[in-house]
Formats: sequence, C-alpha cells, structure tokens
Amino acid sequence: MKLTSVMLADAAQVQSGKLFVLGGGFDTISVKSLPATHRNLSIAMVAEVGPDERQRDLELHISLIDEDGAPVGVEAKGMLRVGAPPNLPPGSPSVVPIVSPFHNITFPAAKGYAFVVTLDDTELARIPFRVVLAP
Repeated sequence: MKLTSVMLADAAQVQSGKLFVLGGGFDTISVKSLPATHRNLSIAMVAEVGPDERQRDLELHISLIDEDGAPVGVEAKGMLRVGAPPNLPPGSPSVVPIVSPFHNITFPAAKGYAFVVTLDDTELARIPFRVVLAP
C-alpha cells in the first residue's frame, strides 16, 4: 500500500467511496495561549492498495510526535481490509479514501509537530505542521 495523498484538515469524511475535505492542506495552527486544545483535526488520506494486499488485514497506525521525535500521546490504530471491485482490471490497485479524526488534542508548546502514518511498522507518510502563538 502507498499513500498518494495525505493532509491535515479541519474535517473530512468518506461518502460513497469519495473523500470530502473541509479546510484541508494547512501546516500551521495559530493559538492564543498555551497549552492549547484543538477541538477537531482530521487526517485525510488516499491510498493505493495493490492486488497482493487485498482481502487481508492491513494494520494502520497514526501517531503524533513533536519536532524532537517524542510522542505526544495522541494515536489511532485500525485495521483496513480492501476487496476488489468487480469491474477493476486485473493487476490494478484499488484506490481507497481514509479519514482519521482526532478531537481535543492538547499542544503543550509552540513548536513543530508531525503525524506519522505507518502500515505494519513501515512509515508511509509524515505530515509536519507547527503550532504558533498568534500575535
């Protein structure tokens, strides 16, 4: 599996096999004071799942780290199982939208952070962003 798109979003959802994103593609969160709690944040992804990865459990893990690589204590784990649509040409990958919402994340300091997405302990993506104090 490989991720062809991955971004931070204010909100995202999957409907009828399509990814709907609201307020996506940013890399800075401005806050008025610290520590700051961000109410809603989603990771929106589009994955290509190869024929050899279909019909088996794929273990996805998303974790939040700070700029020093230290875990922040925010994570999500889940299993993904993808079938093949009946009209897919042989050997073609399946395109799968995935959303992972996070609620009430507390950022202790103004600095860099990143969500790290792994599949079976192999890093697929790193989504860097920063938290800054608003003037």
